Amino acid sequence: MMTHQMKYKMTQGRLFIGLNLFFLLISFKSLVFANNVDDWAGPLENAHKLLAKQQYSDALIAFKEQANLGNGLAEFNVALIYDLGWGIKPIRSTACQWYRKAAKSNMPAAMQALGHCFIEGQGVKQNKKHGYKWFLNAFEHGIADGGCHAGTLLLIGDGIEADVETGKNLCIKSAQQGSIFAQSQLAHWYFHGQYFPQDYQQSFTWLQAAASAKSPDSAYLLATFYDQGIGMNVDEKQALYWYEIAALGKYQQAYLPTALLYWKTFTEADSNNKEKVLAKSYLWAKTLLISSSSSAEKDIAKKLLTHVLQEIPTTWLENLDEKVANHLAVL
Repeated sequence: MMTHQMKYKMTQGRLFIGLNLFFLLISFKSLVFANNVDDWAGPLENAHKLLAKQQYSDALIAFKEQANLGNGLAEFNVALIYDLGWGIKPIRSTACQWYRKAAKSNMPAAMQALGHCFIEGQGVKQNKKHGYKWFLNAFEHGIADGGCHAGTLLLIGDGIEADVETGKNLCIKSAQQGSIFAQSQLAHWYFHGQYFPQDYQQSFTWLQAAASAKSPDSAYLLATFYDQGIGMNVDEKQALYWYEIAALGKYQQAYLPTALLYWKTFTEADSNNKEKVLAKSYLWAKTLLISSSSSAEKDIAKKLLTHVLQEIPTTWLENLDEKVANHLAVL
């Protein structure tokens, strides 16, 4: 069965590809989605202008007019608007119905999105074999993530017959083509010795490629290498940098080490850095206290905040608490 971590990564991958393609689409760049993309883009100029002006209702009407004429790029735009909730409440099932139309119009990114729809059973009847097929179609049409999404289904035998070697090869090819999802998967599998022999060097290599705000779990694991000195000398500066990247990506496990390392840095910092690192220690300790469901973590956060509050000016707190609230707000 698919683990919670795998579901999290696949969902994040779906959201990131949607956001990235959305902004590329409204920037009028020539994208190679299908052979007749240029013919499709011309009639959408007004719709894109409305979108850029955040006139979402009018943009949706304009895109639908062209989508109903069989314009695959318009179909994909309509799907994205429903999926990402631009100017409307997100309706995943409706988005998936439009992804299906766009995928049948030979839009590779829609093929990838439709694969997720079949896996989730949103807007279509759940069918993981169909999900696998659409992931593979997307990969064959240039969407790097699709290879490892298909490969992951083969590795775990989720809804399709397991084929470990083919699954591994698909994820390697996907990672080599720049898929952050695949790079992150390989890093974790090599680290834990899952599907591949345990190999910290291979894990570290793939983490260096994958770790970013788009892959907070990989950023966290990379921080662990530096923090624990796995195969290298301990480097707390690098560890703190990557822990905070993970924390900024709302990866909750990163909140505690980020807060603790900032506090340690404060106690050792020179006068030029003390204010900044003290504020950061408060931010992440308070974030942990509010968000964690672990009583042990909450106790640590409370103890840390007791020390921090003895040092921090009370005039800072309103502004810092606002930053915490904004970070934790549901987007």
